[in-house]
Amino acid sequence: MKLSARCVAGHPRPRRPSEVEESCDGGHGATHARRCPAPGAGARGPVGGGPTVSLALPRTRANFDLRARLATWVEHERAFGRFQLWLPVLAVAGIFVAVELPLEIAPWWPGAALIAAVSARFAAGRSIRFAPLAAPLLALAAFLAGMGALGLEERLGGTPVVRSAQTVEFSGRIVDAEVREPGRVSAIVAVTEGSFRGAMPHRIRLSIRGSGPFPVGAAVRGKARLFPLQGPVYPGGYDSGRRLYFDGIGATGFAYGPPEVTAPPPPRSLPALVDRLRSGVAERIEATLGQTPGAAFATALLVGRRGAMNADDVEALRVSGLGHILAISGLHMALVAGSVFAAVRFLLALWPRLAVSAPIRKWAAVAGLAAATFYLALSGGSVSTVRAYVMLVVALAAILLDRPALTMRTVAVAAVVVIAMDPVCVTEPSFQMSFLAVVALVGFYEWWSKQRTRLVRGRPWPVTAFVLGLLLTSLIAGLATAPAAAYHFHRLAPFGLPANLAAMPIVTILVMPAGVLSLALMPFGLEALPLALMRWGLDLVLGIARAAADATGDAGLTGALPPAAAILAAFGLVWLALFTAPWRLAGALFIAGGLAVAPLAPRFDVMVSETAETIAARGTDGRLALMGDTDGFVAELWLKADADPRTEAAGTARCDPLGCTLPLGEGRLARPVSPRALAEDCALAEVVVAALTAVRCPAPLVIDRRTLVRHGATVAWRNQGVWEVRTARPYGVVRRWQVEPEVPYD
Repeated sequence: MKLSARCVAGHPRPRRPSEVEESCDGGHGATHARRCPAPGAGARGPVGGGPTVSLALPRTRANFDLRARLATWVEHERAFGRFQLWLPVLAVAGIFVAVELPLEIAPWWPGAALIAAVSARFAAGRSIRFAPLAAPLLALAAFLAGMGALGLEERLGGTPVVRSAQTVEFSGRIVDAEVREPGRVSAIVAVTEGSFRGAMPHRIRLSIRGSGPFPVGAAVRGKARLFPLQGPVYPGGYDSGRRLYFDGIGATGFAYGPPEVTAPPPPRSLPALVDRLRSGVAERIEATLGQTPGAAFATALLVGRRGAMNADDVEALRVSGLGHILAISGLHMALVAGSVFAAVRFLLALWPRLAVSAPIRKWAAVAGLAAATFYLALSGGSVSTVRAYVMLVVALAAILLDRPALTMRTVAVAAVVVIAMDPVCVTEPSFQMSFLAVVALVGFYEWWSKQRTRLVRGRPWPVTAFVLGLLLTSLIAGLATAPAAAYHFHRLAPFGLPANLAAMPIVTILVMPAGVLSLALMPFGLEALPLALMRWGLDLVLGIARAAADATGDAGLTGALPPAAAILAAFGLVWLALFTAPWRLAGALFIAGGLAVAPLAPRFDVMVSETAETIAARGTDGRLALMGDTDGFVAELWLKADADPRTEAAGTARCDPLGCTLPLGEGRLARPVSPRALAEDCALAEVVVAALTAVRCPAPLVIDRRTLVRHGATVAWRNQGVWEVRTARPYGVVRRWQVEPEVPYD
């Protein structure tokens, strides 16, 4: 493609596409616009005299031709490589489809289809006749690559799972151990021997009460009660069992007393050394700051251990929209590496000769990378932290290669690396929220970098620029993460913007730099002052979070959203960010579609857990009433999904030796415990929920043992007088992480 010299007036050398776009697209007025021919106008180039194609977008409104305009926009996006940015998005779509398919993905067939698609793409690229098929074939290849990656991880990255509750004697080594509350430790054990019925899982997760500690790498032996992995607590809910399966954990349970430590960690084991370092830093923080909320918060930020934090403080951070501070992610990585990068570059710049003759920016980038690697190990290396580290490594590598550090291509490369490392992570809320926020921020600042010379006159004061940047960053990140937050957590933060505006300067300017400085000074015993400053800042952040949470009250509850709402809104946001031509505004239509679909989710009138131990029915007052385990984890999630602010919803159940009943809006729900009661309730009740097998039960809605064992958690609602039913596993137990629940007989 030739670029006309008329579009690069006054420039004898060939210009890059970005320069041509700036020259022909902005800031030069009408005179320059006349020198830049519209695409397809037949302008002749300086060499060869052939027709040229301008990469500038047309601005005239006359003779509007939609087909020509679309062709121009497509050519514009292709010239600047924007279509390639959709390849990771298509891979993510392939992973989602592979996760939801009612069959196990054999890696060979997506792999074979991928090879065929890639071969066909290159063949089409060499043919003029089939060239238009090259792009669709490449998109298909990215989609198949996502499916194949998930299938490969399911085969190679999972673990055998426990199929029934059992008591086992086990031996193994501690992989991770964290104090959840005083006197209780949550530990992950890599099992080496055990009296398991069936296959032995690679790892088990145990709740241990009693004395510790249990250092990472220590050999232990004990006795535990283990349970199968739990499925979603309602259809469309988060599948914790799937995440545990891909983490290599095949069972959860509790230990009968503290396990016996039979051997200490290997002396030269890297995980054991890192664990001792983390424990040492946590002890120094507690010794300096005491057992205070600020000290617990500092421990969570520096070493990733949140067990000492008060549950009310954690909830206040989430409700106020400041929960991202607690999760060690891209923000913390950027602040740690950025603080070291800025400090090293400033110190090196004090020597003028060195600053002029040496690449001090690259040296500072290496120092920032080393700091980020140290922080990754110190903070425990959680999934979100590893993902943030990968993104930071890509950005710093761009600096070392003299490339822009943070562009949409950098984000795409980071996404590909993260997906290759752990494909199933794309289904996790942390992946979705972090990448949506980054994509939205980079997309906005790419647009702003082209528009600010036209919209802003002069140079703003640094304080004004900082406040405006913080305001825009908080607003854009909050709006970008809203679809995923509302879908997964059923809550938004109405006061998230003012809370972030008040808290983030404290975290950015005071808390994290003081934390980095305290870590640097700990070997010399001089950490008291920076830790005191860090605690003071964190106390302020907690105060802001509590105030915002009190002001929010129940206003942020959204209830369960249909998947289509979150998908449309997220797709629209990505469309807005990735494209640069005027058709990017079509993304707003997708977002509007998501908002329009959001209120259409049905309100469940009956909810039954997969073991039938928790049951909910919507009464005449329009609220859910529960019976069974009314204050457990399942009940808490149900109430959030129903946008119910109550923390407990024990209903007015009427019970006798034959069973229990709950009132419905019309009729009643019966929970019989004997065959005789089952026959009676089938004749009288509107809904029958039984741990027994109901044969020829005439009740309008029956949820019995067969339904729960095969399909898991079940919900139902009335639609024009007819019961509609939805289950967590519509096709039964078909994937490796799925387990038939054990429904206890009454």
